[in-house]
Amino acid sequence: MKTINLLIIILIAITLFGCKKDTANQQIISIPNGDFEVWDNMPNLLFWHTNSCPVCDPPWETYIVVKVTDASNGLFAVKLIYNNVYSSLLYNKFSISSHPAQLTGYIKSNIATGDTVIINIDLFSGNNIVDNGIWYGTSSIANYAKIEIPISQNSSSADSALIKIVGGKKLNTELFIDNFVLIKNN
Repeated sequence: MKTINLLIIILIAITLFGCKKDTANQQIISIPNGDFEVWDNMPNLLFWHTNSCPVCDPPWETYIVVKVTDASNGLFAVKLIYNNVYSSLLYNKFSISSHPAQLTGYIKSNIATGDTVIINIDLFSGNNIVDNGIWYGTSSIANYAKIEIPISQNSSSADSALIKIVGGKKLNTELFIDNFVLIKNN
């Protein structure tokens, strides 16, 4: 009898606490390595695709998507830099179980005058883009600040998401990113 009661308590706890919630009206949808904590030994960011090459050795810097310990949460964050040849690029396409209302995360930046960094999210149903959201950064942010990127709500369903982040096109532009999640309004 005690075992059954304990099992019932555990099942209730899992039901109540198994799904992270910001508030009673929001549900967090995880992004694979959205906290930017998991890197290999090269160091390349896992679960994300980049145009960075930490081990390459041409006459310009190719390690442009950089693992940093200057994080808003956890141990690591990612920094995108411009190498005077091409913009840094970071993207991740992954499955989702429900349609989110926004992408949130923490950023800080040093944006060179006249430059822009971009964070874009596309939601897919099959191979078709059904909704999206975009954020443009054009001014520096000295300390980590939360951003909220609204996602359009043209479709009621989505099965995958693509997040694409593009660093600037001018020297000295840096974008730090940490702790990205999708939020679904209930």
